[in-house]
Amino acid sequence: MPRRADPVDPSLSPWHLLGAALRHWREFRHASLEEIGQQAHVDWSILARWERGDRKPPPDAIQRLDRVLNANGFLTALHAFVLANTANSGSRPEAMPQDGYAMDQTRRQLLQSFALMGTAGVLPLDAIEKIRQAMTTLVGGERLEDWEETAWEYAHALLVKPPAAVLGDLALDAYALQQVIRRGPAGDERGWAAVNARMAFLMADCLGLLGQVREASHWWRIARRAADLAGDPELQTAVRGYEATMACYAKRPTKLILQRIDEAAEIAGAKAYGGVAEAEGTRALLAALRGDARTALEAVRAVEEIYERLPDRVTRDTTTAFGWPRTRLLHTKSFVLARVGPVKEAQAAHEEAIAAYPAWRTRQITQVELHMAISAIRAGDVAAGVGHARTVLERLPAEHHTMFVRGVAAHVLAMVPPSEAHRPGVVEFRELLALPPAQ
Repeated sequence: MPRRADPVDPSLSPWHLLGAALRHWREFRHASLEEIGQQAHVDWSILARWERGDRKPPPDAIQRLDRVLNANGFLTALHAFVLANTANSGSRPEAMPQDGYAMDQTRRQLLQSFALMGTAGVLPLDAIEKIRQAMTTLVGGERLEDWEETAWEYAHALLVKPPAAVLGDLALDAYALQQVIRRGPAGDERGWAAVNARMAFLMADCLGLLGQVREASHWWRIARRAADLAGDPELQTAVRGYEATMACYAKRPTKLILQRIDEAAEIAGAKAYGGVAEAEGTRALLAALRGDARTALEAVRAVEEIYERLPDRVTRDTTTAFGWPRTRLLHTKSFVLARVGPVKEAQAAHEEAIAAYPAWRTRQITQVELHMAISAIRAGDVAAGVGHARTVLERLPAEHHTMFVRGVAAHVLAMVPPSEAHRPGVVEFRELLALPPAQ
């Protein structure tokens, strides 16, 4: 049964009425905040604020909640009613005064920037930001919860869309957030540092998926510093754990990778965090890659133990890059067993991992299929292993050929014995990997 929350008085305001309706529909479906938040791509703590009437949810989020809760348009209609009855209430924030000369100078800069975009294809970030700042001033300034929602939206987008399709919008919002933080917004300083860390995390992740290792490393550095400023150990360990994983696939120095793993463990202490599970999973990958079966399998058992202690809100988050669900555990186990485990156990691990993934996680499923190819080659069937790897790689759209996908495909090739390197199928697969992924 979902836990009972304090009642909401719908008579306090139209937003409290909407919040009471949200809670009614959620409890009518016998669902927790975490469950509905995951399905609607909303952080559960933000959803709780909406239910209490503390915050004003945006229309697109209400539409998703309406679908998830099967409210048949009731919540969407109520939200529109609330907006219509609150749009003119209260006083409008006073706009910052500008003299005529400054206004004219800003107008000229905007026109020049947009002309430059038309002729050279350059995005006028400064011009766009000036417009956004002016409009934000009129509606009451920046809100931390809006940026928190933005980060969660991108954390979902990176799982379902090609990274190249996400990078442009993500970069624009990351740029805008830096301008906001530079102006010193009102509110919780640690909260702003945390959302800054999440956006930097997502920029690093996106760039890494695209193979832009150098640029990604700069964003990981920003994410670490911002997470440390936020003082949130869950976020601090997440940044370090995922940086370690990406550094492993990017073939960065082992010393650096181990440093990030050890930092995550030190920050966590005896507590369990998804970032620590990720870091220990990377420790298992490193051991498996150097053929150290004992250390690799011990590390997998450590990951399993951490996973069992993770909170439900982390393990149930299957739709954003911030969660650490069971599929991540199974994925790690699949790769490690493919490299150093008994072949039969490895095959069972591959099948279990694929079965656990929803069909839309095509990149991750392809990686596990490539683990299968590694197992086949280890079992002595080079032709079948390489053939399977080529089939699954060609089946995946080129825009989803991330650094992780191509990295596992390279491991398949590395498993081929030198005596088999000149097989036609092996040569063709090597040539396929030499082609750059579509951007």
